Parts: sequence; structure tokens; C-alpha cells
Amino acid sequence: MAWDFLKADTVPRLPKRSSVVAAMAVMGALTGLISCLPSPLPEFDLDEGGLILNAVGMPLHAGVTFAAGIALCLWLWVTRDLGKCLLALVLIFVGWLAALNTANDLYQVLIGSEVFGTALGAKANREVLGLIVGGVIGGAVGAGLTAFGTGIPVESLRRLENWSVVVLAGAVFGLMLYPAASLRQPALLYLPWQTMVAVSIAFALTGRKT
Repeated sequence: MAWDFLKADTVPRLPKRSSVVAAMAVMGALTGLISCLPSPLPEFDLDEGGLILNAVGMPLHAGVTFAAGIALCLWLWVTRDLGKCLLALVLIFVGWLAALNTANDLYQVLIGSEVFGTALGAKANREVLGLIVGGVIGGAVGAGLTAFGTGIPVESLRRLENWSVVVLAGAVFGLMLYPAASLRQPALLYLPWQTMVAVSIAFALTGRKT
């Protein structure tokens, strides 16, 4: 039957690397685009005066769908242990929230600091710096926890060289927080960040076995 691969008792089979990378990239991009859509889930409100990516708050459903998408890929390709997949889902979502909180905290610390002094335009410069630093470090934190959660069923992600690639992808694409916040377009952050973190996981998933 064409849909036998969905049965819980079917032994999961990992496709070739190109297929896994393409599927994970599509999943990351779709969940990033979902951040622009209305959702019945509540918005995630940060502290007053913190990061604002849109007029209301953070689209919580973007993190839920991203975590669920990776968990589904793990269930299809790695293990049919539902407990491990659900635990990975929870940890990935926690990582997504940790990324936002870390970025927000760093942003507020820098805004309230005396960096650049009190000269004209100093506050605007602190805002830019806060978005850049918060995006990079928050992105790295979120990607690290995502890799940690995925590593529960995926042994290759427990190796430092693979885990660090995922963290690096999260840090680099965390830079997109600046244009996303400036334009109040969450998809400018979530689409590339979630896509590239998912792709980096795909490479680790299909890499050399030891």
C-alpha cells in the first residue's frame, strides 16, 4: 500500500541525503511562512518595551509547527518511538521560546546600558546593536536546544561537529532579527532561520555513521 510508511509498526527508512535536505528545507520554510498567518493560539508577549516583531506579539504557532515538523520527520525517518519524538518536539519548542527570550533580554540590557553614551543617536545605535547581538546569541541558543532535542533519537547530533554546525546556522541567521524587527515582519526571521536550522539538522541526520 502507498501509505504503509505511515503505520506505527513500519521500520523507518532514511531517504538519500538530497531528499532529506530538500524535505527539511521545505518544512522549515513552510513553518516560517505560517508565522504570517492568523492562529487560534495565543500570542507570546515579551516584557513591556522588549522586542516587537509585529503589532501584537510573537506568533506562538510558528514555534509549535516548527517543532512538530521536525518531530514528524524524526518519526518518519529515524524512530517510531513516539515518546522520543514527543520529547524532541517539546525540547525544540522550548528552544524556540528560549531564543526569543534570550534575544529580548539582551536587547533590553543593551537598550538600558550606557553603550555609545548620551550623544544624539546613541539610543538608536543601542537598538541596532541590541537587535544584532540578541539575534545572534538568541539564534544560537535556540538552535543549540533544537539540536539537543533532535539528538535524543538522532545519535549523530550528539557529536560536537554536527551540533556546532546547527548552532552556527542559528547564530548566523539570527542576524535576520534586525530587518524582521525593523520592518515588523516575523517571516523575515523565522523563514530563513527555521529553514537553515532544519537543513543543518538534515545534513547531520544523513552524515557519516561512526
